[in-house]
Amino acid sequence: MKRKTAFIYSDAYLTYNLRDDHPLQQKRLKMVYELLQAYGVLDTHGGAVEWLEPNPCTEEALLEVHTPDFVEAVARAGSDVPQSSSHLRRYGIASGDTPAFPGMFDAARLYCGGTVDAARLVLNGYDSAFNVAGGLHHAHPDHAAGFCTFNDCALGIHELLRGGCARVAYIDIDAHHGDGVQACFYDDPRVLTVSVHESGQSLYPGTGFPNEIGAPGAEGTSVNLPMFRYTQGDVWHEAFDAVIPDVLNRFNADAYVFQFGADAHHGDPLAHLMLSSKAWMQAVEKLFVIASGKPVVITGGGGYNIRTVARLWTLVMAHAAGVTLPDAVPAPYTERYGITHLHDTEPAPAVKNEITREGREYALAQVAELRGYLGL
Repeated sequence: MKRKTAFIYSDAYLTYNLRDDHPLQQKRLKMVYELLQAYGVLDTHGGAVEWLEPNPCTEEALLEVHTPDFVEAVARAGSDVPQSSSHLRRYGIASGDTPAFPGMFDAARLYCGGTVDAARLVLNGYDSAFNVAGGLHHAHPDHAAGFCTFNDCALGIHELLRGGCARVAYIDIDAHHGDGVQACFYDDPRVLTVSVHESGQSLYPGTGFPNEIGAPGAEGTSVNLPMFRYTQGDVWHEAFDAVIPDVLNRFNADAYVFQFGADAHHGDPLAHLMLSSKAWMQAVEKLFVIASGKPVVITGGGGYNIRTVARLWTLVMAHAAGVTLPDAVPAPYTERYGITHLHDTEPAPAVKNEITREGREYALAQVAELRGYLGL
């Protein structure tokens, strides 16, 4: 069934350039846009998906999530005003994973604005809207972190709440824990944050364990399901099915925000999970079934193999629109980027049996612990 949906993208998203050699290469966003164009999915080619350019979010919106001093620090860091390194470090924008760069403030406001725009669209009749530059889930109220300056996911959630949604569920399948979104709403019972990720024992940011369930008064609205490194799709889904549908159905949200980081795929260079493209898309499909009939904001997130990102996020957009795409990529796109098919053409690397067993034991132990904390 075709659905009313939008894809939010602008070439201006490419100005969020942390460094030319940085793992976060925003060329990946344009690759998604061009692949959707190649398939004729976007309305510019008579397709089913409306393509919209983002509007920068306002400073007032930023201040719903971030502290005034941090917002000011980002504005100054991206300007010509000299800044001391100690001042920048205090706000997470010195050299490192989220360095300051010229125009940082405007670039960050733009990707945040795309998620706010997506929230407004779904509040006004769209079934879903996908901000491909969104999903920067590590940003905290008072500092940048993990390649993320401002937290667009939190801004989108606030827009949904302001628009009349009494309960919003945020679900994150990025390989990295959605720690920034969790921090923004840890004491807010109106917002459920769910993160399924590689364990913090082996991957940044080192958080996201089952005992992180929310502050007093909001217990049970923070849900974390960590996975052992090298976990494959069958174990990932076994653990997911054992707890996440129950959590989401019990919360019964009025709207959903999805963070679909592509770095849980086995080809990602920064994480260690082993999902195939089909296993990853099965998770996407399950979440859309749970959210059926409710407004859905879709964001991107992590993903550092840019060819994988282009494939998976194109599949997400097509699924959201109710469109089935041929697996073989249109020839002109293949010639340009070397991508031949949407789904994997080679299997994931083999994992030793003892590691597979350890991964399943770890996942099921986390499920049991989490169900106990949540009273399921």
